Amino acid sequence: MVSTANVALQDQIFSKDLPLLRKIIPICALPPPLAAGVTCGPRNLAALASSEPTQQDLLAFLDDELTPNNQEEQKRCARLKGDLDGYKWDGLRDHTDIAIDDDLWRRLSTDKASCLNRNCHYYRECPFFVARREIQEAEVVVANHALVMAAMESEAVLPEPKHLLLVLDEGHHLPDVARDALEMSAEITASWYRLQLDLFSKLVATCMEQFRPKTTPPLANPERLNGPLRGGIRTDRLAQCHS
Repeated sequence: MVSTANVALQDQIFSKDLPLLRKIIPICALPPPLAAGVTCGPRNLAALASSEPTQQDLLAFLDDELTPNNQEEQKRCARLKGDLDGYKWDGLRDHTDIAIDDDLWRRLSTDKASCLNRNCHYYRECPFFVARREIQEAEVVVANHALVMAAMESEAVLPEPKHLLLVLDEGHHLPDVARDALEMSAEITASWYRLQLDLFSKLVATCMEQFRPKTTPPLANPERLNGPLRGGIRTDRLAQCHS
């Protein structure tokens, strides 16, 4: 397995460097038909479930956006789907001359979290899984660092270490890619909101103390009227008895 920094360099190794190596060193000629293969992550390949042009909203499988696609996007998606069905395109974004902006590609592709895998209706035809099946029989696999790191984490795609010779190209990118691939994150908003609520409660208590009247208003302590009221009631009863 040869791993490099990005998809563009993968193409260079697969399309130029390996053929040149076969030409210069005949002994390196690899057995056909699947001598070498290129593998990429799911975000680099179109997802058939997301590119179906008959869907009025290609976002149905991804995210929560409700903005419908315009007619131009629908036409491009139909052309891309036609190229896929006609085996004129392998699903890689860089392998088509049709302009695909970042926003549209994000909706046409998928990622590990959103992929339905074997539960997807298009599993057998999906460019991502077609490429995965092909590299199982390849003698040489050209990958990128991000995919290698992800595969090492999930123990997928890569052969067993004892059967693998890993060549790392553009190795100076590897530390950053490894860090990004293996990093984890957690939401801290709940604790932040609790902290803000505590601070707000303390602020309210401080304000109440600060603006508390220095002299108690007459009705602020109604219990003090109990004595005179009881005395008045007692006096009235005595007056009634004498009358």
